[in-house]
Amino acid sequence: MRVFNGFFTALSANNRAAFLGGCTILALGLAGGALALSSGMVRMKRADREVTVRGVAQREVSADRASWEVTYGETAYDLPSALAAVDRDSRMIGEFLRKRGFTGPGTQPGSASISVSDEMIDNKPTGRKTYHVTRAIAFFSDNVAGVRRIEDEKDELAQQGLVVDSVNASYEYTRLDTIKPDMIADATRDARRAAEKFASDSGASVGGIRSATQGYFSVTSRDVASSDDEGEGSSTANSPDQRVRVVTTIVYYLD
Repeated sequence: MRVFNGFFTALSANNRAAFLGGCTILALGLAGGALALSSGMVRMKRADREVTVRGVAQREVSADRASWEVTYGETAYDLPSALAAVDRDSRMIGEFLRKRGFTGPGTQPGSASISVSDEMIDNKPTGRKTYHVTRAIAFFSDNVAGVRRIEDEKDELAQQGLVVDSVNASYEYTRLDTIKPDMIADATRDARRAAEKFASDSGASVGGIRSATQGYFSVTSRDVASSDDEGEGSSTANSPDQRVRVVTTIVYYLD
């Protein structure tokens, strides 16, 4: 009889221990689940409260490199005459450049481009061939002021009887990498100020950054209106007086 009483006593004790252990595990599980649910609700609530802002940074710079290109051509009824006329034009342009301090291999004309076509008058062929010869002179220079001068005075070529197909000058600021870090920092601060103003008006505060996108650096002439377009910009402009611009888009959490 004592044996059976001892057995039931031990069995009862084990059941109580198991019950208490199960309750402890269940309580811990419920607490952990509540904590996870609470954390998830905070994240969901925070994700619903965010603001997207743009920060802009601009710098005015002066170009330190320039390029100049002129394309010209002549037409004749035979190839030697067309080539001779183009050679005359090349000498005229070379003298124009020499007077302004530009000489050397870079100012020599490139290879001639030659085309042959049937002469047409009143949309009817005359039975004669015409030869058109085109050449170009193009060069780069650190003499930005000099390139600007020849661009300003290019009408002198027309006054000498030379009709060119096109004349183009472009200017480049080559030290962009030296100002990029500071400009990105300025754009980020500008975005933060915009977010803080929005948050203040909304009765909230600015939290951490959810995402950030840096726009392309664009270079334009100072007299060209800027936009918030984040498309890729050119590294050259048609004036040595330039504006460098970058737009950064940042998404902030609101607390």
